[in-house]
This record gives sequence, structure tokens and C-alpha cells, in this order.
Amino acid sequence: MACQTNSSVEVLDPIKENYDNYLLIDVGSNMVNKKFSRDLESVLQRAKDSGVQKIIVPCTSLRTSKEALRLARIYPGALYSTAGIHPHEAKSWEDCYYNELKDIAKNPECVAIGICGLDYNKDFSSPDIQRKVFEQQISLAIEMNKPIMFHQKGAHEDFLCIIKTHMPLMIPAILHSFTGSFEEATDYINLGMYIGITGMYSIMFYNMLIIKR
Repeated sequence: MACQTNSSVEVLDPIKENYDNYLLIDVGSNMVNKKFSRDLESVLQRAKDSGVQKIIVPCTSLRTSKEALRLARIYPGALYSTAGIHPHEAKSWEDCYYNELKDIAKNPECVAIGICGLDYNKDFSSPDIQRKVFEQQISLAIEMNKPIMFHQKGAHEDFLCIIKTHMPLMIPAILHSFTGSFEEATDYINLGMYIGITGMYSIMFYNMLIIKR
């Protein structure tokens, strides 16, 4: 028996059907990368067509924090920025950076402090310097009453110790690009944090089991 299909029948996408029930926000779009400079408009349009309503541009240095703020002002309501120094860049920290990041964070387009945290997997900055710069940025987030976009790789115990110290004064935060264990995720969730899961992390079967749990 041959089956006939009616090409005029619209196939409904259950995800797109429910877009109206959710505010879809991309919290990790690297718009300050030069490779996007020529087609930024089309990137934003593709995001909009896919149902993404707002995009946050995470920053890793003073330079990218300034550039992201500039872009957010060009595309108000669509792009938002952060202000922070990534642990890889911690060795570049100068005393004046606190106030410079604060000036950026004062703007309404800047919605979070970060990316900041600890990364012991790569030796771009010493652990001592990383911890110092991390604490400075937590203090800034508390002063500015802004959430934090965290980064943690291979430094769970030190990271957890630091954020527990400041947690009573912090507002909810997100752990950017999580790659840890189920136990680590549980520690963070129990502190009221959000966990960012990337496609790179979820392609491995073991990691899918962690996400499912």
C-alpha cells in the first residue's frame, strides 16, 4: 500500500511552538571576535530567526569589556555585555582595573561581571594571582549588585571555598561552559548557581549521563 503525503500540511516544531513561553537568551556569544565583524548583522538576524531574543557577550579582558559595551550600544535590546578579566588574563591585572571595570559595569548595557574565576588546567597565570583577581571581581559584583559569569577548570576546591565565603552577599550567578563532574555540578546548584552546558561538553556519552542526572 502506497502512502501519500500532503505537501501543504505544515509540520509543527514543538520547540518553536513554545517560544512564546520562554525568553531565549544566548549567554555566551563571542561577538567581540574579529571573525564576526564583517557579518555581525547576519549573525544577529540568524539568532533572531532561531528564536533567540537577547544575546550576552561575555568578556575576558579590559579591552573586550570595552568593545562589548560599544557593540551593545549599537544594538540596544538585542546585545548586552559583561565586564571582567578571565583567569588566563589575571597576570595582566593592574590596580586601576577595578575602577575601569566599575565604570563599564555602571552602564545598563553591562548586565554581569565576568568572565572571572579560576583555571588551573593551563598555566597562563599563577594560582595566587588568579585567586587575588577573582576576589577583586567578586567584590566588584557585590558593590555593583550584578550577577557573575564564572569560569572554573581544575580548581573546584579553591573555587568553591572562595564563592562560599562571598555567597551571602552575591546575587545568582552562572558557571560558564561547565566541564566538571556530577558532584561538582551538585555543589554549585546547591548554592543557587546556574550551570552553562555547551555542545562540546554534551557530545560525550558520559557527560550526557551527568546532564541527565
